[in-house]
Amino acid sequence: MLLALLHLAARRGEIFRLTWADVDFANSRVRLWTRKRTGGTFDHDWLPMTGELRKALMGWWEQRPVKDQPQVFLCLDQTEFCRDYYGKPFLYRIHLMKRLCDRAGATQFGFHAIRHLSASILFKLGNGVGVIQSILRHRSPNTTERYLRSVGLEKVREALEDLKPGKAAVVKFPIVNQEQAPTESKNKKPSEEPSTPQTADTKSISVA
Repeated sequence: MLLALLHLAARRGEIFRLTWADVDFANSRVRLWTRKRTGGTFDHDWLPMTGELRKALMGWWEQRPVKDQPQVFLCLDQTEFCRDYYGKPFLYRIHLMKRLCDRAGATQFGFHAIRHLSASILFKLGNGVGVIQSILRHRSPNTTERYLRSVGLEKVREALEDLKPGKAAVVKFPIVNQEQAPTESKNKKPSEEPSTPQTADTKSISVA
């Protein structure tokens, strides 16, 4: 179920409502039904099914323990709380993500965070807002841009990190030491050249 959420960038309710009639193995696509439309009626969208998701769903179809239900994902927990719901479709699944996060030692997050994760991965792979919008099935690109705002902030952070100073380099060049210049030239006529060359010291200057 988590793989379907990630690969389809789906909402929790869309995955809970998913039936085997919505899984088109022949054309490698999945139909998602959502109520997030004007008037609250259900509408559907077809999304491509990745190879990894197709393989996982095919395996689940063949090995699913409850075969008389149309829903793809059913409650199969044997805990005391879930015993009365065994073999029935999910309605809320409140404690699943908390239990999985605790088991993995990860910060707790909900189902919708996986949808945001899908959008973030697609953005970091170089996909444009229009492509991500079609996958998330947003009516307005402004909604998609809000999803990606946190990703953009991290891009800004990375850019600012690039401004940190690098290693300093030492550049040497001669500077004439006027104090050590020969005084004999003072006695020469303006048209004559000094008989001894000027001396120079080398100083080191650190350039960041």
